[in-house]
Amino acid sequence: MNIYRSQVLVCGGTGCTSSGSALLIDEFEKQLKENGLYDEVKVVKTGCFGLCALGPIVIVYPEGAFYSMVKKEDVKEIVEEHLLKGRIVQRLLYDESVHEGTDEIKSLNEVDFYKKQHRITLRNCGVINPENIDEYIARDGYEALGKALTEMKPQEVIDTIKDSGLRGRGGGGFPTGLKWQFAANSVNEQKYVCCNADEGDPGAFMDRSVLEGDPHAVLEAMAIAGYAIGSNQGYIYIRAEYPIAVQRLNIAIKQARKYGLLGKNIFD
Repeated sequence: MNIYRSQVLVCGGTGCTSSGSALLIDEFEKQLKENGLYDEVKVVKTGCFGLCALGPIVIVYPEGAFYSMVKKEDVKEIVEEHLLKGRIVQRLLYDESVHEGTDEIKSLNEVDFYKKQHRITLRNCGVINPENIDEYIARDGYEALGKALTEMKPQEVIDTIKDSGLRGRGGGGFPTGLKWQFAANSVNEQKYVCCNADEGDPGAFMDRSVLEGDPHAVLEAMAIAGYAIGSNQGYIYIRAEYPIAVQRLNIAIKQARKYGLLGKNIFD
C-alpha cells in the first residue's frame, strides 16, 4: 500500500465532467508519470464540490490549494511547479481561497462559499472517491448499519428516527419516523423500500449530487430502513438523464455485495 505525500482531488460531478474534468485526470496521470511522481502523488476523482460555476475544480492536499476553472493545458504547470517544486501556481487559485494581501492559502471551510455551510447529507461529496467503498468506510461508512443490525431492535431504530426529528425534504416535510412506523405496522408478505431519486421538480439536483458523490450513504440508509420496517428488497428510481449517478450507484451496489454489506444474512 502506497503512502502518498500529496493528493490531487479532481471534481467528477456532472458540472465539472461536462467541463472536461475527465481529461484533467488523464493528463495528471500522464504528467505525474513523466515527472517521476506517480508513486508519490495520488489523483482522486471525487463527487461534486458544490461550486459548479468555477469548474473544473482541482484541490491539492496537504496544502489545500483550490484551483478553479482548470484547463488541460494547466495540468503540466501544476505538476511541474506545485507537485514537483513545491511552488503553488497562484494564477490558477480561486481568488477567495487566498488571504487578502498574502500568499497564504485558506482552508476550504474558510472560503466564503463554504464557511456558513454545515454539510450533513453532502458531507462526503468532494472528499472521497465515490467509486471506492474503502474510502466511504474510512469515513465511518456502514457503521450505522452494523450498529442497527447487531445492537438494536427494529422498533428501536424507528424510535431513534422519530426522536431525531428527521423530516422529508420535500414541501410536505412529513416526519420520517412516522413513515417508517406506518410501514412497519403494515402486515404483508413482502414489503419494499423505495428510494425516489427522480428529482422531478425543475432545477433540482440535490439527489444527483448525493448519488454521484456518496452513493454508499444511500444504500446504507435503505438497508437500515429495510431492517426497521421488515423489508428485504429495495428499489431506486433514478432518471436516465443522470448517467454518472447511475454508473456510480451500480458500482456501489456491486462493491457492497462483495463486502457482504448487501445481500442475505448481513452481519449474521
